[in-house]
Amino acid sequence: MKTNILIQTSDTKESDKIIESFYDILESNYLLALSTIDLKNKQPHVCCVFYVFDKEFNLYIWTDPNSKHSNNIAKNSKVAVEIYDSHQKWGSLLKGLQILGTSKQISNKEVLSIGPLYLKRYIKASNIIKTLKDFNSKKLESQLYKIQINNVKLLDENRFGKESYKEFDVKKIVKN
Repeated sequence: MKTNILIQTSDTKESDKIIESFYDILESNYLLALSTIDLKNKQPHVCCVFYVFDKEFNLYIWTDPNSKHSNNIAKNSKVAVEIYDSHQKWGSLLKGLQILGTSKQISNKEVLSIGPLYLKRYIKASNIIKTLKDFNSKKLESQLYKIQINNVKLLDENRFGKESYKEFDVKKIVKN
């Protein structure tokens, strides 16, 4: 997948291999564990949600804007995310992502480009979504959220070896 981002790693030769692994993990999984902070109670909160992603290393979730995690994001945009295949066997070659980033609701304009990604990946969502604006609908009590990734810790033991983590920051390429 062609991307408009730059990953900053200690070994630039592995950059393409790391990006390929990153997208393989995103493509082969459907649920992410989202961690937010409840500032009032000073407690972490975690939930699982379905996600889609774009070529700029952004994740998108569709959820209830009145949910605990949505309320937490409204007060503190910092999030942590885990993506992995929960069917992996203990002792096998593992792969997964640990992500730090920020989250926010996306605008109705952004829904026009992100909504189709969601409908393509989750075809049954079209039973509920009749127009793209339904993603940000009071009627459906739904909202699309963007998770902008800042830092990734990637584990892909098939590609990089046992317990060989690749950690990188994500920077967008600004075109003049």
